Amino acid sequence: MAVKISECIGICKVDRNGSITELQREFFGQGWIFKDWKAFHEHPNEPCYVPELSDTVYMRDDFMSLCNNQEEIAEKLFYEVDWQSPSALMYEWETDGEINTCGQCGKIILTYDVHKCPHCGCSISDNDSSSAEKQHSSSCNK
Repeated sequence: MAVKISECIGICKVDRNGSITELQREFFGQGWIFKDWKAFHEHPNEPCYVPELSDTVYMRDDFMSLCNNQEEIAEKLFYEVDWQSPSALMYEWETDGEINTCGQCGKIILTYDVHKCPHCGCSISDNDSSSAEKQHSSSCNK
């Protein structure tokens, strides 16, 4: 059964200090998590994600902070976490060469089939197929 984007997976309630008062995880994707699309999109100060192996509560602002306050990247990150912490998935994207940080403007770039930074137009070198080297090979040709 496909999950609708507006659906909530599990239950997470926190007190005024952000401490969990109730947490029920449900199986989704690859693990047991709490995930709330409506909280992510409409209630940025409410819990929207708790990964499988931790009781860390993530809110929309946490995703935005991890993604250099870039809406598109934060939303992609939220949609794709399914058991791991958001920072672990960001690291995976970096090491797999799926994201890069532009050396000119400092913006995070989704690098799949992208040859120029969509924010400033700098070239993204992909001379080497090694993803570890690719993540550090953004440069501008003036």
